[in-house]
Amino acid sequence: MKYHRPRRAHPAARDRGFALIAFLLLVVLVSSYVIADQLTRTNSELSKFREDRSMNALRQAKAALIAYAASEQWQSSLGQVIKQPGALPCPVNDDSGTSPGVCDGAANRIGRLPWKTIGTDDFRDASGERLWYAVSSTFRKKDGTTVINSDTQGLLSVTALPPDTYAVATNVVAVVFAPGARIQNQDRPASAALPAHNDPSNYLESFLATGSDYTYRTSTLPSDTFNDRLLAITQAELMAVVEPAVAARIERDVKPYLRSHSSGWSSAFPFAAPFLAGGVGPGRAQSYYKGIAGQTNGLPPLTNEANWVVWQSPPVPVITGIPGAGTGDESFTYSCSLQSGNTVVSCRVDYSNGNNDRPAIQLQATLANAGLSFVNPVAQGDKVMTNHDSVAIDWDATGLPLFPPTVTNTMLPNGNGMVVFRGRLLDGESTEGRVTIEIPKPAYHPITNPADPTAGWFVKNEWYRQTYFAVSPGYLPDGSGTCNPLPGTPSCLTVSKLPPKFVQFNDKRAILLLAGRSLNNAGRPSNSLPDYLEGANLSAAQSTSPYRYEHRAGVPTAINDRVVVVAP
Repeated sequence: MKYHRPRRAHPAARDRGFALIAFLLLVVLVSSYVIADQLTRTNSELSKFREDRSMNALRQAKAALIAYAASEQWQSSLGQVIKQPGALPCPVNDDSGTSPGVCDGAANRIGRLPWKTIGTDDFRDASGERLWYAVSSTFRKKDGTTVINSDTQGLLSVTALPPDTYAVATNVVAVVFAPGARIQNQDRPASAALPAHNDPSNYLESFLATGSDYTYRTSTLPSDTFNDRLLAITQAELMAVVEPAVAARIERDVKPYLRSHSSGWSSAFPFAAPFLAGGVGPGRAQSYYKGIAGQTNGLPPLTNEANWVVWQSPPVPVITGIPGAGTGDESFTYSCSLQSGNTVVSCRVDYSNGNNDRPAIQLQATLANAGLSFVNPVAQGDKVMTNHDSVAIDWDATGLPLFPPTVTNTMLPNGNGMVVFRGRLLDGESTEGRVTIEIPKPAYHPITNPADPTAGWFVKNEWYRQTYFAVSPGYLPDGSGTCNPLPGTPSCLTVSKLPPKFVQFNDKRAILLLAGRSLNNAGRPSNSLPDYLEGANLSAAQSTSPYRYEHRAGVPTAINDRVVVVAP
Protein backbone atom coordinates (compact mmCIF):
# COMPACT_ATOMS: atom_id res chain seq x y z
CA MET A 1 0.00 0.00 0.00
CA LYS A 2 1.24 3.35 -0.99
CA TYR A 3 1.79 5.90 1.82
CA HIS A 4 0.62 9.50 1.28
CA ARG A 5 1.92 12.38 3.36
CA PRO A 6 -0.82 14.67 4.82
CA ARG A 7 -1.31 17.85 2.93
CA ARG A 8 -0.52 21.05 4.74
CA ALA A 9 -3.11 23.81 4.85
CA HIS A 10 -2.50 26.62 2.60
CA PRO A 11 -1.08 29.57 4.55
CA ALA A 12 -3.88 31.89 3.54
CA ALA A 13 -6.56 29.48 4.75
CA ARG A 14 -4.74 29.03 8.03
CA ASP A 15 -4.68 32.80 8.59
CA ARG A 16 -8.36 33.06 7.86
CA GLY A 17 -9.07 30.47 10.57
CA PHE A 18 -7.09 32.31 13.18
CA ALA A 19 -8.83 35.56 12.26
CA LEU A 20 -12.22 33.92 12.64
CA ILE A 21 -11.31 32.61 16.08
CA ALA A 22 -10.02 36.02 17.12
CA PHE A 23 -13.16 37.65 15.82
CA LEU A 24 -15.35 35.24 17.74
CA LEU A 25 -13.34 35.90 20.88
CA LEU A 26 -13.72 39.62 20.33
CA VAL A 27 -17.46 39.24 19.89
CA VAL A 28 -17.63 37.27 23.12
CA LEU A 29 -15.58 39.90 24.97
CA VAL A 30 -17.59 42.79 23.60
CA SER A 31 -20.84 41.00 24.37
CA SER A 32 -19.67 40.27 27.88
CA TYR A 33 -18.68 43.91 28.33
CA VAL A 34 -22.00 45.13 26.99
CA ILE A 35 -23.93 42.74 29.21
CA ALA A 36 -21.83 43.64 32.24
CA ASP A 37 -22.17 47.35 31.49
CA GLN A 38 -25.90 47.01 31.03
CA LEU A 39 -26.20 45.13 34.30
CA THR A 40 -24.09 47.74 36.04
CA ARG A 41 -26.15 50.55 34.57
CA THR A 42 -29.36 48.77 35.54
CA ASN A 43 -28.16 48.35 39.14
CA SER A 44 -27.02 51.98 39.24
CA GLU A 45 -30.29 53.25 37.83
CA LEU A 46 -32.24 51.06 40.25
CA SER A 47 -30.21 52.41 43.15
CA LYS A 48 -30.83 55.95 41.98
CA PHE A 49 -34.53 55.23 41.56
CA ARG A 50 -34.72 53.87 45.09
CA GLU A 51 -32.78 56.85 46.44
CA ASP A 52 -35.03 59.30 44.60
CA ARG A 53 -38.17 57.58 45.84
CA SER A 54 -37.03 57.70 49.47
CA MET A 55 -35.86 61.30 49.21
CA ASN A 56 -39.10 62.39 47.54
CA ALA A 57 -41.08 60.88 50.41
CA LEU A 58 -38.83 62.69 52.89
CA ARG A 59 -39.20 66.00 51.08
CA GLN A 60 -42.99 65.70 51.03
CA ALA A 61 -43.08 64.84 54.72
CA LYS A 62 -40.79 67.74 55.61
CA ALA A 63 -42.88 70.22 53.63
CA ALA A 64 -46.09 68.89 55.21
CA LEU A 65 -44.74 69.22 58.75
CA ILE A 66 -43.65 72.82 58.18
CA ALA A 67 -46.98 73.72 56.57
CA TYR A 68 -48.89 72.03 59.39
CA ALA A 69 -46.97 73.96 62.07
CA ALA A 70 -47.71 77.29 60.37
CA SER A 71 -51.30 76.79 59.19
CA GLU A 72 -54.16 77.06 61.63
CA GLN A 73 -56.56 76.51 58.72
CA TRP A 74 -54.93 73.15 58.07
CA GLN A 75 -55.16 72.15 61.72
CA SER A 76 -58.71 73.48 62.06
CA SER A 77 -59.79 71.47 59.01
CA LEU A 78 -58.56 68.37 60.86
CA GLY A 79 -60.63 69.26 63.92
CA GLN A 80 -57.65 70.52 65.89
CA VAL A 81 -57.31 73.78 67.80
CA ILE A 82 -54.16 75.81 67.22
CA LYS A 83 -52.78 77.69 70.20
CA GLN A 84 -49.10 77.34 69.38
CA PRO A 85 -47.97 78.56 65.97
CA GLY A 86 -44.83 76.60 65.09
CA ALA A 87 -45.61 73.60 67.28
CA LEU A 88 -45.06 70.09 65.89
CA PRO A 89 -46.97 66.93 66.85
CA CYS A 90 -45.49 64.08 68.83
CA PRO A 91 -44.29 60.99 66.91
CA VAL A 92 -46.48 57.90 66.65
CA ASN A 93 -45.54 54.89 68.75
CA ASP A 94 -47.62 52.41 66.73
CA ASP A 95 -49.00 52.01 63.20
CA SER A 96 -52.06 54.23 63.70
CA GLY A 97 -50.61 57.37 62.14
CA THR A 98 -52.22 59.42 64.96
CA SER A 99 -50.06 61.40 67.36
CA PRO A 100 -50.52 60.42 71.01
CA GLY A 101 -50.39 64.10 71.97
CA VAL A 102 -47.82 63.60 74.73
CA CYS A 103 -44.15 62.79 74.26
CA ASP A 104 -42.35 63.63 77.47
CA GLY A 105 -38.94 61.98 77.56
CA ALA A 106 -36.44 61.70 74.69
CA ALA A 107 -37.36 58.08 73.90
CA ASN A 108 -40.97 59.14 73.22
CA ARG A 109 -39.95 61.92 70.86
CA ILE A 110 -38.80 59.51 68.15
CA GLY A 111 -41.25 57.26 66.36
CA ARG A 112 -43.22 56.97 63.16
CA LEU A 113 -44.49 60.00 61.24
CA PRO A 114 -47.98 61.06 62.49
CA TRP A 115 -49.36 61.21 58.96
CA LYS A 116 -53.02 61.17 59.98
CA THR A 117 -52.51 63.95 62.51
CA ILE A 118 -50.89 66.23 59.93
CA GLY A 119 -53.39 65.19 57.25
CA THR A 120 -51.11 63.62 54.62
CA ASP A 121 -50.63 60.32 52.84
CA ASP A 122 -48.93 57.43 54.58
CA PHE A 123 -45.51 58.16 53.12
CA ARG A 124 -43.25 55.14 52.50
CA ASP A 125 -39.61 54.85 51.49
CA ALA A 126 -38.30 52.71 48.62
CA SER A 127 -38.26 49.61 50.82
CA GLY A 128 -41.93 50.08 51.72
CA GLU A 129 -41.22 51.16 55.29
CA ARG A 130 -43.17 53.96 56.93
CA LEU A 131 -41.20 57.12 57.56
CA TRP A 132 -39.87 57.78 61.02
CA TYR A 133 -39.79 61.15 62.74
CA ALA A 134 -38.16 62.89 65.69
CA VAL A 135 -39.11 66.22 67.28
CA SER A 136 -37.15 68.53 69.56
CA SER A 137 -38.45 68.76 73.12
CA THR A 138 -38.73 72.53 72.69
CA PHE A 139 -41.03 72.33 69.66
CA ARG A 140 -43.37 69.54 70.68
CA LYS A 141 -47.01 70.56 70.68
CA LYS A 142 -47.93 70.89 74.33
CA ASP A 143 -49.86 74.05 75.10
CA GLY A 144 -48.98 75.43 78.51
CA THR A 145 -45.68 73.55 78.73
CA THR A 146 -43.62 74.53 75.72
CA VAL A 147 -43.12 78.18 74.75
CA ILE A 148 -42.63 78.47 70.99
CA ASN A 149 -41.61 81.70 69.29
CA SER A 150 -38.81 83.13 67.15
CA ASP A 151 -36.31 82.74 69.98
CA THR A 152 -37.07 79.08 70.70
CA GLN A 153 -34.13 76.92 69.69
CA GLY A 154 -34.21 73.38 68.30
CA LEU A 155 -32.23 70.95 70.45
CA LEU A 156 -31.72 68.21 67.86
CA SER A 157 -28.60 67.99 65.70
CA VAL A 158 -27.39 65.93 62.76
CA THR A 159 -23.75 64.94 62.27
CA ALA A 160 -21.86 62.88 59.73
CA LEU A 161 -21.19 59.20 60.33
CA PRO A 162 -17.65 58.52 61.60
CA PRO A 163 -14.88 58.75 60.61
CA ASP A 164 -16.32 62.12 59.48
CA THR A 165 -17.29 64.22 62.51
CA TYR A 166 -18.39 67.52 61.00
CA ALA A 167 -21.80 68.92 61.91
CA VAL A 168 -24.35 68.73 59.13
CA ALA A 169 -27.13 70.64 60.91
CA THR A 170 -27.65 72.22 64.31
CA ASN A 171 -30.61 74.06 65.86
CA VAL A 172 -32.80 71.33 64.41
CA VAL A 173 -36.47 71.23 65.39
CA ALA A 174 -37.35 67.90 63.73
CA VAL A 175 -35.92 65.11 61.57
CA VAL A 176 -37.72 62.78 59.16
CA PHE A 177 -36.18 59.40 58.31
CA ALA A 178 -36.46 56.81 55.57
CA PRO A 179 -35.23 53.72 57.48
CA GLY A 180 -34.57 51.61 54.39
CA ALA A 181 -34.52 47.82 54.28
CA ARG A 182 -33.62 45.76 57.31
CA ILE A 183 -29.86 45.32 57.70
CA GLN A 184 -27.54 43.53 60.13
CA ASN A 185 -29.46 42.17 63.13
CA GLN A 186 -32.49 44.42 62.99
CA ASP A 187 -35.73 42.73 64.01
CA ARG A 188 -38.89 44.04 62.38
CA PRO A 189 -41.80 41.76 63.22
CA ALA A 190 -45.03 42.40 61.35
CA SER A 191 -47.11 42.41 64.53
CA ALA A 192 -47.38 45.82 66.14
CA ALA A 193 -48.02 44.08 69.46
CA LEU A 194 -44.40 42.97 69.68
CA PRO A 195 -42.04 45.53 71.30
CA ALA A 196 -39.45 45.14 68.55
CA HIS A 197 -41.94 46.44 65.98
CA ASN A 198 -41.81 49.91 67.55
CA ASP A 199 -38.18 49.94 68.65
CA PRO A 200 -36.29 52.64 66.68
CA SER A 201 -33.04 50.68 66.94
CA ASN A 202 -34.59 48.10 64.58
CA TYR A 203 -35.08 50.77 61.93
CA LEU A 204 -32.47 53.48 62.48
CA GLU A 205 -28.78 52.81 62.71
CA SER A 206 -27.29 55.65 64.70
CA PHE A 207 -28.61 58.16 67.20
CA LEU A 208 -26.98 59.38 70.40
CA ALA A 209 -28.65 60.81 73.48
CA THR A 210 -27.57 64.41 74.18
CA GLY A 211 -29.29 65.66 77.30
CA SER A 212 -33.03 65.66 76.78
CA ASP A 213 -32.76 65.15 73.01
CA TYR A 214 -30.79 63.19 70.41
CA THR A 215 -28.01 63.70 67.93
CA TYR A 216 -28.66 61.81 64.70
CA ARG A 217 -26.13 60.70 62.11
CA THR A 218 -26.14 60.53 58.37
CA SER A 219 -23.84 59.40 55.57
CA THR A 220 -23.36 60.40 51.95
CA LEU A 221 -24.19 56.95 50.57
CA PRO A 222 -26.09 54.00 52.02
CA SER A 223 -24.11 50.85 52.82
CA ASP A 224 -24.56 47.37 54.23
CA THR A 225 -24.13 48.80 57.74
CA PHE A 226 -25.93 52.11 57.38
CA ASN A 227 -28.85 52.84 55.07
CA ASP A 228 -30.83 55.58 56.85
CA ARG A 229 -31.75 58.56 54.72
CA LEU A 230 -32.93 61.67 56.55
CA LEU A 231 -33.87 65.33 56.22
CA ALA A 232 -33.60 67.87 59.03
CA ILE A 233 -35.98 70.77 59.66
CA THR A 234 -33.98 73.65 61.10
CA GLN A 235 -35.38 76.43 63.24
CA ALA A 236 -34.65 78.93 60.45
CA GLU A 237 -36.57 76.86 57.90
CA LEU A 238 -39.56 76.53 60.20
CA MET A 239 -39.67 80.18 61.28
CA ALA A 240 -39.39 81.41 57.69
CA VAL A 241 -42.91 80.01 57.23
CA VAL A 242 -44.29 80.43 60.76
CA GLU A 243 -43.43 84.12 61.24
CA PRO A 244 -45.57 85.41 58.34
CA ALA A 245 -48.44 83.34 59.72
CA VAL A 246 -47.88 84.80 63.19
CA ALA A 247 -47.89 88.34 61.77
CA ALA A 248 -51.24 87.54 60.13
CA ARG A 249 -52.59 86.23 63.44
CA ILE A 250 -51.40 89.36 65.25
CA GLU A 251 -53.35 91.39 62.71
CA ARG A 252 -56.44 89.26 63.23
CA ASP A 253 -56.33 88.65 67.00
CA VAL A 254 -54.17 91.31 68.65
CA LYS A 255 -54.81 94.37 66.49
CA PRO A 256 -58.60 94.47 67.19
CA TYR A 257 -57.86 94.32 70.92
CA LEU A 258 -55.55 97.31 70.68
CA ARG A 259 -58.09 99.25 68.65
CA SER A 260 -60.96 98.48 71.04
CA HIS A 261 -58.79 99.42 74.03
CA SER A 262 -57.89 102.73 72.38
CA SER A 263 -61.54 103.42 71.59
CA GLY A 264 -62.45 103.00 75.26
CA TRP A 265 -59.74 105.47 76.29
CA SER A 266 -60.72 108.40 74.05
CA SER A 267 -58.72 107.11 71.05
CA ALA A 268 -55.37 107.16 72.87
CA PHE A 269 -52.82 104.36 73.15
CA PRO A 270 -50.74 103.82 76.30
CA PHE A 271 -47.11 104.84 76.57
CA ALA A 272 -44.70 102.10 75.51
CA ALA A 273 -42.50 100.10 77.85
CA PRO A 274 -38.80 100.86 77.31
CA PHE A 275 -36.72 98.24 75.54
CA LEU A 276 -34.38 98.21 78.54
CA ALA A 277 -35.80 98.44 82.05
CA GLY A 278 -33.43 98.17 84.98
CA GLY A 279 -30.71 96.98 82.61
CA VAL A 280 -32.89 94.10 81.39
CA GLY A 281 -34.25 93.84 77.85
CA PRO A 282 -37.15 91.80 76.49
CA GLY A 283 -36.17 88.84 78.68
CA ARG A 284 -37.65 90.41 81.80
CA ALA A 285 -40.86 89.04 83.29
CA GLN A 286 -44.18 90.12 81.78
CA SER A 287 -45.07 92.02 84.96
CA TYR A 288 -42.17 94.40 84.26
CA TYR A 289 -43.51 95.38 80.83
CA LYS A 290 -44.65 98.76 82.19
CA GLY A 291 -44.96 101.94 80.16
CA ILE A 292 -43.09 105.13 80.97
CA ALA A 293 -44.69 108.55 80.48
CA GLY A 294 -43.39 110.11 77.26
CA GLN A 295 -42.18 106.80 75.74
CA THR A 296 -43.39 106.77 72.12
CA ASN A 297 -41.89 103.41 71.12
CA GLY A 298 -40.54 100.32 72.77
CA LEU A 299 -42.20 97.13 73.93
CA PRO A 300 -45.96 96.73 74.42
CA PRO A 301 -46.89 97.60 78.05
CA LEU A 302 -48.39 94.19 78.78
CA THR A 303 -47.77 94.19 82.52
CA ASN A 304 -50.20 92.13 84.58
CA GLU A 305 -48.88 93.10 88.00
CA ALA A 306 -51.70 92.93 90.50
CA ASN A 307 -51.16 96.25 92.31
CA TRP A 308 -49.85 98.35 89.41
CA VAL A 309 -53.22 99.86 88.45
CA VAL A 310 -55.22 101.12 91.47
CA TRP A 311 -57.34 104.13 92.40
CA GLN A 312 -55.02 106.96 93.28
CA SER A 313 -55.01 108.45 96.77
CA PRO A 314 -54.71 111.34 97.32
CA PRO A 315 -56.79 112.84 95.85
CA VAL A 316 -59.93 110.98 96.82
CA PRO A 317 -62.79 110.99 94.29
CA VAL A 318 -64.87 114.14 94.06
CA ILE A 319 -68.56 114.65 93.25
CA THR A 320 -69.95 117.83 91.76
CA GLY A 321 -73.47 118.83 90.89
CA ILE A 322 -74.66 119.50 87.35
CA PRO A 323 -76.90 122.56 87.46
CA GLY A 324 -80.10 122.39 85.50
CA ALA A 325 -79.86 118.67 84.81
CA GLY A 326 -81.76 117.50 87.87
CA THR A 327 -85.31 118.15 89.08
CA GLY A 328 -86.49 119.63 92.35
CA ASP A 329 -83.97 120.14 95.16
CA GLU A 330 -80.48 119.58 93.69
CA SER A 331 -78.54 120.15 96.89
CA PHE A 332 -76.62 117.22 98.34
CA THR A 333 -73.64 116.25 100.46
CA TYR A 334 -71.19 113.45 99.86
CA SER A 335 -68.39 111.47 101.46
CA CYS A 336 -65.87 109.44 99.39
CA SER A 337 -63.05 107.12 100.34
CA LEU A 338 -60.87 104.38 98.87
CA GLN A 339 -61.38 100.85 100.19
CA SER A 340 -59.61 97.46 100.04
CA GLY A 341 -56.13 98.74 99.31
CA ASN A 342 -57.28 101.45 96.90
CA THR A 343 -59.05 98.92 94.71
CA VAL A 344 -62.59 100.29 95.30
CA VAL A 345 -63.98 103.84 95.17
CA SER A 346 -66.82 104.21 97.67
CA CYS A 347 -68.98 107.35 97.75
CA ARG A 348 -72.13 108.09 99.75
CA VAL A 349 -74.46 110.84 98.55
CA ASP A 350 -77.15 112.29 100.85
CA TYR A 351 -79.93 114.51 99.51
CA SER A 352 -83.57 115.45 100.17
CA ASN A 353 -86.03 112.58 100.18
CA GLY A 354 -88.81 114.23 98.25
CA ASN A 355 -90.50 112.63 95.25
CA ASN A 356 -89.09 115.26 92.87
CA ASP A 357 -85.56 115.42 94.30
CA ARG A 358 -83.25 113.93 91.65
CA PRO A 359 -79.84 115.63 91.69
CA ALA A 360 -77.56 115.12 88.67
CA ILE A 361 -73.97 114.49 89.71
CA GLN A 362 -70.51 113.96 88.28
CA LEU A 363 -68.16 111.55 90.04
CA GLN A 364 -64.48 111.88 89.13
CA ALA A 365 -61.65 109.54 90.17
CA THR A 366 -58.02 109.01 89.17
CA LEU A 367 -56.78 105.58 88.12
CA ALA A 368 -53.03 105.31 88.66
CA ASN A 369 -50.90 103.97 85.78
CA ALA A 370 -53.86 103.49 83.45
CA GLY A 371 -51.85 105.14 80.64
CA LEU A 372 -48.82 102.92 81.26
CA SER A 373 -50.54 99.59 80.71
CA PHE A 374 -53.38 97.88 78.90
CA VAL A 375 -56.16 98.11 81.47
CA ASN A 376 -59.85 97.98 80.61
CA PRO A 377 -61.74 101.26 80.53
CA VAL A 378 -64.28 101.55 83.33
CA ALA A 379 -67.81 100.81 82.12
CA GLN A 380 -71.25 101.71 83.47
CA GLY A 381 -71.80 98.09 84.38
CA ASP A 382 -68.74 98.09 86.67
CA LYS A 383 -70.34 100.33 89.30
CA VAL A 384 -72.59 99.13 92.12
CA MET A 385 -75.33 101.53 93.35
CA THR A 386 -77.53 100.91 96.37
CA ASN A 387 -80.16 102.95 98.24
CA HIS A 388 -80.53 103.67 101.95
CA ASP A 389 -81.66 100.08 102.55
CA SER A 390 -78.74 98.59 100.56
CA VAL A 391 -81.07 97.59 97.72
CA ALA A 392 -79.45 97.64 94.27
CA ILE A 393 -80.55 100.55 92.11
CA ASP A 394 -79.32 102.44 89.02
CA TRP A 395 -79.39 105.94 87.60
CA ASP A 396 -82.67 107.68 86.81
CA ALA A 397 -83.11 107.16 83.07
CA THR A 398 -86.78 108.18 82.70
CA GLY A 399 -87.37 111.41 84.61
CA LEU A 400 -87.65 114.67 82.74
CA PRO A 401 -85.63 116.36 81.50
CA LEU A 402 -83.89 113.26 80.17
CA PHE A 403 -80.29 112.96 81.31
CA PRO A 404 -78.65 109.76 79.95
CA PRO A 405 -75.84 108.46 82.18
CA THR A 406 -72.31 108.44 80.76
CA VAL A 407 -68.82 107.35 81.70
CA THR A 408 -65.62 108.63 80.09
CA ASN A 409 -62.08 107.32 80.41
CA THR A 410 -59.15 109.57 79.54
CA MET A 411 -55.42 108.88 79.77
CA LEU A 412 -53.41 111.72 81.30
CA PRO A 413 -49.95 113.00 80.31
CA ASN A 414 -48.44 111.69 83.56
CA GLY A 415 -49.55 108.14 82.74
CA ASN A 416 -52.60 108.03 84.98
CA GLY A 417 -56.22 107.84 83.88
CA MET A 418 -59.21 110.02 84.65
CA VAL A 419 -62.59 108.30 85.02
CA VAL A 420 -65.75 110.42 85.12
CA PHE A 421 -69.29 109.14 85.79
CA ARG A 422 -72.26 111.43 85.05
CA GLY A 423 -75.87 110.63 85.83
CA ARG A 424 -79.01 111.60 87.70
CA LEU A 425 -79.97 109.93 90.98
CA LEU A 426 -83.37 108.37 91.53
CA ASP A 427 -85.97 110.40 93.39
CA GLY A 428 -85.26 110.88 97.07
CA GLU A 429 -88.48 109.20 98.11
CA SER A 430 -87.48 105.83 96.61
CA THR A 431 -83.91 106.02 97.95
CA GLU A 432 -84.81 107.64 101.31
CA GLY A 433 -82.37 110.38 100.29
CA ARG A 434 -79.23 108.27 100.28
CA VAL A 435 -77.28 106.52 97.49
CA THR A 436 -73.99 104.66 97.78
CA ILE A 437 -71.84 104.24 94.70
CA GLU A 438 -68.94 101.76 94.59
CA ILE A 439 -66.58 101.39 91.65
CA PRO A 440 -64.00 98.58 91.72
CA LYS A 441 -60.79 99.07 89.77
CA PRO A 442 -60.98 97.60 86.26
CA ALA A 443 -59.25 94.40 85.24
CA TYR A 444 -56.39 94.25 82.81
CA HIS A 445 -57.34 94.06 79.17
CA PRO A 446 -57.62 90.50 77.75
CA ILE A 447 -54.57 91.17 75.58
CA THR A 448 -52.44 90.72 78.72
CA ASN A 449 -54.01 87.38 79.63
CA PRO A 450 -52.31 84.13 78.48
CA ALA A 451 -55.59 82.29 79.07
CA ASP A 452 -57.62 84.52 76.77
CA PRO A 453 -59.28 82.37 74.08
CA THR A 454 -58.60 84.89 71.31
CA ALA A 455 -55.13 86.35 71.88
CA GLY A 456 -53.83 84.20 74.73
CA TRP A 457 -51.45 82.40 72.37
CA PHE A 458 -49.59 85.69 71.83
CA VAL A 459 -48.81 86.10 75.53
CA LYS A 460 -48.49 82.44 76.48
CA ASN A 461 -45.87 81.78 73.80
CA GLU A 462 -44.18 85.11 74.57
CA TRP A 463 -44.35 86.56 71.06
CA TYR A 464 -44.52 89.97 72.75
CA ARG A 465 -40.78 89.63 73.40
CA GLN A 466 -40.15 89.93 69.65
CA THR A 467 -42.87 92.55 69.03
CA TYR A 468 -42.05 96.25 68.98
CA PHE A 469 -44.72 98.90 69.69
CA ALA A 470 -44.76 102.44 68.32
CA VAL A 471 -47.34 105.23 68.57
CA SER A 472 -47.58 108.64 66.95
CA PRO A 473 -47.21 111.35 69.65
CA GLY A 474 -50.65 112.69 68.73
CA TYR A 475 -52.27 109.46 69.90
CA LEU A 476 -50.40 109.03 73.17
CA PRO A 477 -52.02 110.02 76.49
CA ASP A 478 -50.63 113.56 76.19
CA GLY A 479 -51.47 113.85 72.48
CA SER A 480 -53.84 116.04 70.54
CA GLY A 481 -55.77 113.19 68.89
CA THR A 482 -54.31 114.10 65.50
CA CYS A 483 -51.00 113.77 63.68
CA ASN A 484 -49.29 115.50 60.78
CA PRO A 485 -48.50 113.32 57.74
CA LEU A 486 -46.86 116.14 55.74
CA PRO A 487 -43.10 116.23 55.06
CA GLY A 488 -40.92 118.54 57.08
CA THR A 489 -42.42 118.12 60.52
CA PRO A 490 -44.31 114.83 60.32
CA SER A 491 -45.71 113.39 63.53
CA CYS A 492 -47.65 110.47 62.01
CA LEU A 493 -45.75 107.23 61.62
CA THR A 494 -44.45 106.43 58.15
CA VAL A 495 -44.15 102.80 57.08
CA SER A 496 -42.52 102.14 53.73
CA LYS A 497 -43.00 99.07 51.52
CA LEU A 498 -46.42 98.21 52.86
CA PRO A 499 -48.70 95.89 50.84
CA PRO A 500 -50.77 97.51 48.07
CA LYS A 501 -53.95 97.53 50.21
CA PHE A 502 -52.57 100.58 52.05
CA VAL A 503 -53.33 103.70 50.01
CA GLN A 504 -51.16 105.84 52.27
CA PHE A 505 -48.03 104.94 54.15
CA ASN A 506 -47.39 108.21 56.06
CA ASP A 507 -50.53 108.52 58.21
CA LYS A 508 -50.15 105.68 60.70
CA ARG A 509 -51.13 106.24 64.31
CA ALA A 510 -49.83 103.03 65.88
CA ILE A 511 -48.01 99.91 64.70
CA LEU A 512 -46.77 96.59 65.98
CA LEU A 513 -43.50 95.33 64.54
CA LEU A 514 -42.78 91.59 64.64
CA ALA A 515 -38.99 91.40 64.70
CA GLY A 516 -38.73 87.73 63.73
CA ARG A 517 -35.78 85.48 64.46
CA SER A 518 -32.30 86.87 64.99
CA LEU A 519 -30.48 87.46 61.71
CA ASN A 520 -27.09 88.19 63.30
CA ASN A 521 -26.99 84.84 65.14
CA ALA A 522 -27.11 86.56 68.52
CA GLY A 523 -28.51 84.66 71.45
CA ARG A 524 -31.83 86.02 72.61
CA PRO A 525 -33.49 87.36 74.71
CA SER A 526 -30.90 90.11 74.33
CA ASN A 527 -30.39 93.62 75.69
CA SER A 528 -29.29 94.86 72.25
CA LEU A 529 -31.76 96.35 69.74
CA PRO A 530 -29.65 95.31 66.67
CA ASP A 531 -30.33 91.71 67.68
CA TYR A 532 -34.01 92.31 66.89
CA LEU A 533 -34.52 95.09 64.35
CA GLU A 534 -32.88 95.99 61.06
CA GLY A 535 -32.73 98.91 58.64
CA ALA A 536 -35.10 101.82 59.15
CA ASN A 537 -36.75 100.06 62.08
CA LEU A 538 -33.50 99.97 64.01
CA SER A 539 -32.93 103.65 63.24
CA ALA A 540 -36.44 104.52 64.43
CA ALA A 541 -36.03 102.52 67.62
CA GLN A 542 -32.71 104.25 68.30
CA SER A 543 -34.47 107.61 67.76
CA THR A 544 -32.36 108.77 64.81
CA SER A 545 -35.54 108.72 62.72
CA PRO A 546 -38.28 108.19 65.31
CA TYR A 547 -41.33 108.05 63.04
CA ARG A 548 -40.08 106.18 59.95
CA TYR A 549 -40.43 102.40 59.80
CA GLU A 550 -40.13 99.72 57.16
CA HIS A 551 -42.16 96.62 56.42
CA ARG A 552 -40.29 93.42 55.51
CA ALA A 553 -38.85 93.66 52.00
CA GLY A 554 -36.11 91.85 50.15
CA VAL A 555 -34.41 88.67 51.27
CA PRO A 556 -34.89 87.72 54.93
CA THR A 557 -31.14 87.72 55.50
CA ALA A 558 -31.22 91.52 55.20
CA ILE A 559 -34.47 92.37 57.04
CA ASN A 560 -37.27 90.22 58.38
CA ASP A 561 -39.31 92.76 60.36
CA ARG A 562 -43.03 92.61 59.66
CA VAL A 563 -45.26 95.60 60.38
CA VAL A 564 -48.85 95.24 61.54
CA VAL A 565 -50.59 98.60 61.19
CA VAL A 566 -52.91 99.04 64.17
CA ALA A 567 -54.46 102.35 63.07
CA PRO A 568 -55.67 103.66 60.74
